[in-house]
Amino acid sequence: MTGSELRKKFLEFFRSKQHTVVASDSLVPANDPSLLFTGAGMNQFKDNFLGVKRDLKRAASCQKCVRTGDVDEVGKTASHLTFFEMLGNFSFGDYFKPEAIAWGWEFLTKELKIPAAKLCISVYESDEEAAAIWVEKIGLAPDRIFRFGAKDNFWPSNAPADGPNGPCGPCSEIYFDYGRSLPGKICPDEKKCNPACKCGRFVEVWNLVFTQFDRQPDGSLPPLPAKNIDTGMGLERLTAVMQDKMAVFETDLFEPIVAEVRKLASGSGDLPKPILYVIADHARALTFLIGDGVIPSNEKRGYVVRKLLRKAVGAGRTVGINKPFLHKLIPAVIQIMKDAYPELESRQNAIAQTILSEEERFIQTLEQKMPLLEEEIRSLKEKVLPADRAARFYDTNGLPYELIAERCRQENVKPPSEAEFEKALEELQVKSRSASGFSKDIFAKDKLAELLASVPPTRFLGYEVKQNKASKILCLVENEKKVDVVLDATPFYGESGGQVGDTGLIKTPDAELKVTDTQWVGKVLVHRAELVRGKIREGDLVSAEVDQGQRQKTARNHTATHLLHAALRKVLGEHVIQAGSLVAPDRLRFDFSHSKALTASEKQTVEEMVNGWVKSGFPVSVQQMPVEQAKKSGAMALFGEKYAADVRVVSVGGVSKELCGGTHLSNSDEIGLVAIVGEGSVAAGMRRIEALTGEQAQAFLKAETVRQGEEKKRLAQHAKEKEQEAKIQKEKVKEAQDQVGKLKKERIGPFDLFAIRFDQPMDHSVLRPVADSIRKSEPEAVIFLTDSQGFCLAVVGPQAQKQGVSAGQLIKLGTQIAGGSGGGKADIAQGRLKEPSKVAELFERMKQTLLEGVKT
Repeated sequence: MTGSELRKKFLEFFRSKQHTVVASDSLVPANDPSLLFTGAGMNQFKDNFLGVKRDLKRAASCQKCVRTGDVDEVGKTASHLTFFEMLGNFSFGDYFKPEAIAWGWEFLTKELKIPAAKLCISVYESDEEAAAIWVEKIGLAPDRIFRFGAKDNFWPSNAPADGPNGPCGPCSEIYFDYGRSLPGKICPDEKKCNPACKCGRFVEVWNLVFTQFDRQPDGSLPPLPAKNIDTGMGLERLTAVMQDKMAVFETDLFEPIVAEVRKLASGSGDLPKPILYVIADHARALTFLIGDGVIPSNEKRGYVVRKLLRKAVGAGRTVGINKPFLHKLIPAVIQIMKDAYPELESRQNAIAQTILSEEERFIQTLEQKMPLLEEEIRSLKEKVLPADRAARFYDTNGLPYELIAERCRQENVKPPSEAEFEKALEELQVKSRSASGFSKDIFAKDKLAELLASVPPTRFLGYEVKQNKASKILCLVENEKKVDVVLDATPFYGESGGQVGDTGLIKTPDAELKVTDTQWVGKVLVHRAELVRGKIREGDLVSAEVDQGQRQKTARNHTATHLLHAALRKVLGEHVIQAGSLVAPDRLRFDFSHSKALTASEKQTVEEMVNGWVKSGFPVSVQQMPVEQAKKSGAMALFGEKYAADVRVVSVGGVSKELCGGTHLSNSDEIGLVAIVGEGSVAAGMRRIEALTGEQAQAFLKAETVRQGEEKKRLAQHAKEKEQEAKIQKEKVKEAQDQVGKLKKERIGPFDLFAIRFDQPMDHSVLRPVADSIRKSEPEAVIFLTDSQGFCLAVVGPQAQKQGVSAGQLIKLGTQIAGGSGGGKADIAQGRLKEPSKVAELFERMKQTLLEGVKT
């Protein structure tokens, strides 16, 4: 059975058990600042577990996940991965242990037909309830049930003793017994081998978490009012079991990628499996992370992507792949995963281009910086590289820890541990990559979310009206000098999809609030406001009034953003995909996938195309439809965004069609004008355009016209000045040449000497052409020219050089006598004398030197 078939079978099984099948969330959690990446199936259901949302009782999903805590174990073990898929079924105050255990057993033994004799169970040591269900309802022999402590069979691990506070509970794990140890592993006691053994015979397939307690600060575990079920089963591990493979890398989810790596490394002999597996795993992680909009950078999530890519590139170099190659693995990854994640196909070029750009930059860094690292290592007096020097080298030169450590070992130098390196880097950089501010407690309770848990969802009226005269205040929360206001219904648009929140007023006959921002907290819209006058109370009926001028400007920029996206795809190519945006009243910003800067011609073409569509007066239409129908109709979706079952499709004439929940104009001609005011790089393979519309665009173009006019005048004046300077210089050169023509050379021993002092200021720009004119007729002469300001130039012919005369030495002689500085080569040198009055003395000493002979 293939991995793809298993994924479908699991979801269909739980659909038959009245579970709502929910699509995978993005790897970047949209509304959970406690998480760096989505690392478990339950993450997207956090609000359901907390009771903030009550829209689901049962759910099932196949969630794409990224965990990097054990990244160094990838390839070394049979099942460690950075990217993986987690199958899960969930209950929010509905069913509990009996159903969760029974359905888990039914799926494995009935649906997948895994022999019951090949499965065994672990339970928390004091969870008698779960143990009894396994024995009495499932019929499992007691000797197939193993009891472990809170470290292994409680979630979060060891929570009773160590926390964190909040929802927690015991778990029961289902193991598959391979009947044999992993290759290279030896079981210390085969007769007593059990799931706790490290020999690899038993592999955890499914973890059933029974969330039934609410840990308190004093360590007590009172029961939750509503008990929950949270299960997780790694698709890759299950696939390995079903395909009788002991390593996930040998399954159909990995084999085509590994085969492609082998092909790229052909000629490198017998390739070590750990290297192949690391590259295959990281290629999958990079594909999905970049596909969800995470771009390589030096901050937070982007740093993880950059680190994974560089580790994979480094692994490739150890098997002889020294050119960019990771981008070539992306088609293989997408071919395997496209059934479950069809959006990857449309993003394939953008993902590959982003990876290629980052690879090229990193390989260039390696070629330039590795010699510096080698020099750094060889300069060490002791055979130990301090952590602070390693961190400073990384920060300055961009080489990752892995390559620094590897090079140290090659030179028999002890590198710092990775922990020491990270600590030193944190101290070195104010914006530390590890100081992300993400809480490890995914159930960290947000005060506002808790207060709003009992508040019903806000009815949004803003598509139809901009004022509602009968909104009711459901909740007021004081927030320093401001107040957060929740209404039952509102015309205010809450910040989302790149569009900023509305501003405006909330009024009663006796009070007035100025709304400065609007934000969604779950399904509740919070109006952040300042009290202007009077008093307000929960239960008051108010008039909610959006600032229509600001809304119109924002709508103008939003509709213009859609046209800009469409124009970029037409001019640059279909690989252009939106990666983010800012739509505000005063400006718009648009991030998109593209590998290089736009040329002036491309920018002009895009701008002219957009303005052509603006003038055409295309109608803006909005339709509501199922998300799959919308995508089939050609509607563009945002990079990495997760959409509801029904979506809003915004079309501008026949040129733009996007999934969008924002506010828009009714016709493109209301935009007036679009002006691109900036274009630059955001990250490798990602560009950003900034633009203005309407009056702001007109003001910008007017100011730009004035600026260009002033610049034109300045350049004309500059050209005139340069022309005058050139004319003056030409006259000086001619005058000097005339003087030279009247002078005779002196014969000093075997040398012809032109030692000339001009009474007027010349500088080097005049002295050089004068010397050139002398050399044309006297190529073997020794020439020394100086002016009234002390500028001097020495030129020595080839024969004189052979006899030991050096132009550089003549300038040096001049500075010794008359002070100043200068230098050059044997044939030509220049300088400036501090005391031009000593030139006569210099010439006499020069003649004497030439007679005596100068050896360089």
